[in-house]
Amino acid sequence: MKGKFTFVALLFSCYLQAQSIKGRLQDKTSHAIEFATVVLHNLKDSTIVKGELTDASGNFEIIGVPQGQYFIDCSYVGFENYKSTAFTYEGANKDLGLLTMNEATQMINEVTVKARKPLIEIKADKTILNTDASITAAGSNGLELLRKAPGVTVDNNENIQLKGKNGVRIYIDGKPSYLTDKELANLLKSLNASDIESIEIITNPSAKYDAQGNAGIINLKLRKNKNYGTNGTINANAGYGKYHKAYAGINLNNRNKKINTFGSLGLGSNENWNSLNLFRDQDGRVFDQQQTQVNAYNPLNGKIGMDYYVNDKHTFGVLANVNTQYRDNVWESNSKTFISNALTRERIDSTLIASNRIVGNAINANANINYRYADTLGNELTIDLDKGYYDNMSTSMQPNMYVNGVNGKVTTERSFANETPSNIDINTAKIDYTKEIKSKALSIGMGGKYANVKSNNTFLFYNRVDGQNVKDNEQSNKFIYTENVAAAYVNVNGRVGSKFNYQLGLRMENTQSIGDLRREDGITPKPDDYIKRSYTNYFPSGAITYTANDKNAFNLTYSKRIERPSYQDLNPFEWRLDELTFRKGNPRLTPQYSDNVEFGYTANQMATVSLAYSKAVDVVTDIVERDLENPGRSYINYRNLASQENFAMTVSSPLPLKSWWNGYVSATMYKTYYKARFPEYTFDVATPIAYNVYMEHAFTLPKEYTFQISGWFNSASIWGGSWLSSPQGSLDLGVKKNLFSGRGNVKVSVTDILHTAPWSSTSDAIPGLKIRGNGAWESQQVTVNFSYRFGSKEVKGARDRKTGLEAEKGRIK
Repeated sequence: MKGKFTFVALLFSCYLQAQSIKGRLQDKTSHAIEFATVVLHNLKDSTIVKGELTDASGNFEIIGVPQGQYFIDCSYVGFENYKSTAFTYEGANKDLGLLTMNEATQMINEVTVKARKPLIEIKADKTILNTDASITAAGSNGLELLRKAPGVTVDNNENIQLKGKNGVRIYIDGKPSYLTDKELANLLKSLNASDIESIEIITNPSAKYDAQGNAGIINLKLRKNKNYGTNGTINANAGYGKYHKAYAGINLNNRNKKINTFGSLGLGSNENWNSLNLFRDQDGRVFDQQQTQVNAYNPLNGKIGMDYYVNDKHTFGVLANVNTQYRDNVWESNSKTFISNALTRERIDSTLIASNRIVGNAINANANINYRYADTLGNELTIDLDKGYYDNMSTSMQPNMYVNGVNGKVTTERSFANETPSNIDINTAKIDYTKEIKSKALSIGMGGKYANVKSNNTFLFYNRVDGQNVKDNEQSNKFIYTENVAAAYVNVNGRVGSKFNYQLGLRMENTQSIGDLRREDGITPKPDDYIKRSYTNYFPSGAITYTANDKNAFNLTYSKRIERPSYQDLNPFEWRLDELTFRKGNPRLTPQYSDNVEFGYTANQMATVSLAYSKAVDVVTDIVERDLENPGRSYINYRNLASQENFAMTVSSPLPLKSWWNGYVSATMYKTYYKARFPEYTFDVATPIAYNVYMEHAFTLPKEYTFQISGWFNSASIWGGSWLSSPQGSLDLGVKKNLFSGRGNVKVSVTDILHTAPWSSTSDAIPGLKIRGNGAWESQQVTVNFSYRFGSKEVKGARDRKTGLEAEKGRIK
């Protein structure tokens, strides 16, 4: 009880100590003047007492001033200085009210100021990749863009790692993407680089963020438009690899004093090609599989939102976005698997000829209602109510035919079909409160969240008999997964002296989940069909930053994280590549936990060096295993490894070599240790010392041209504990020409000029199974992109707010 009274007393004292001199700056049209300089002077001798900047609403507040007589002086570019009359401050709150500044009337010669965002921005809590600064990013999709982000790698299965660790959470505008690995890859590929403003990489999120995610957060900020008026951007690009790629989009924004409305619409038409070759030595036989895949998809992405500014303190907002397709996606594969005896592997005994055609359509929709309260005393309250919905319907047709290796006759034919409707319903409520105590350089945050998720998946499996589908009740079933997570957190940010900043946080999450596998009538249930779990975890986090001087700083961060299995990974359905290879989920998966610590040094406000260590237990990964009940078959299974340890060092820096030559380099070196302790087998493996490098150089040329050369390289490394991948990389070139006085531009880029991006891997960690694999995609592409901005150049964009769907969406695969 004493602790509660102490806490209440602390909050009460915060209000008492927040006495201040405040006011609001505006122009003649009552529009707020943001980021103006406000200086408090002593009336007696005009000495400066204290200075502040106005916020986005024109408000300013000067705290910690002794009693006395003062006047204020306000300045801002394009306006005449404002000097107030003298006033007396007696120690209580004093509001100077509305102060109006007049526009400067003196004419000066026209001055053109050109500013360009750096390719990479390095901040205390995150690293930012600005898309506009990269020419070779033009025309790329979201997944290709991620390959350029510092410390990020994308494997041949389009899984994403950060600094050698899996379990990355992908956010889009602060909201997780509730998709499977394949569906997430399709969503990212449906986003064009012109839709993406920047990529934020947050390796150690604070307690305010959901604890979900072993490797941190990658947030894709979609483009928004900047005081009052209307503006927009149109963009279009066309590219070609083996097949066509095309995308067009429009982004609109309108704002007046009270209301800001914004929206975007984009659509595309794309065909992607992939190759996959797997060579398996298993059960005394050799399986040499060669496959090509073509995926035709037609993305349709839309967003609409509105912010209503009631006054300087209260804001309401609504936001809705949809990612879908205007025509069914079609994924087709054709493969041949040459089968021989391991002792006479040169002689082909039989060949499996298989194809697969999957036709489907998915919709991923999210809606948010937001309320924000903020005053000049340092209080901020936000409330978010969110609804997320994912619905997918796909059908598959898969004929399999065995051909005798001697006489070429068909010996066996088996064909299968399936229907796999699924939907995921997500509801969340989140509240965050922050109290800033400026006089003590202290900020206290607290909040809570409740999330309810229900995933409903049906799997109907058919054998094709005489051209008709005959349902196989043994393999057909329904899987329903429900989960409720209640969370609360407290977070403190403060400063000690002029050199030390700190952050301390603690988050608690309670999880209740049920996995219910419902088999067809007459099929005997199994013990794992119904799994109920309940657990509570605490997740501490902390950071300390030491600023030695204006150019050098050190920081140390720590966080404990959880990685809950994706909803589909818990689903025991079988997804077949052909009759001999398939993927299935595991309802007995448990969450993985990780401890992460990172030390960083920033030199000369440019170069950053970081050292990181993490240890995770019960690591969720996918492993290719033998089907012990059906010799010759193998499948991708999801299991919990015993542990994973990761050591990493990252060096990154902009390279301002000349006024006309700018560059950037980022290099990450890491080593990872995996341990598996299964009843059937164990293994201990370690990566070679692995590294990935990204470098980019931009050259400003006459007549508004810019030339850019960039490239990335990944060395050999271990993936998921069982795959050793070979080195791969890409060299890209691009040219940009500014048009229409800087409002438009055209970009031409060529990627993977040397054709070094295709992948290859080997695996022999699983007893009785050796695999070699390699493949490629359309890494070599030529793309032309056009972009044009219209309307006012100074329209403020929509508020950059995060919704409550911060962990649940990232677990839809």
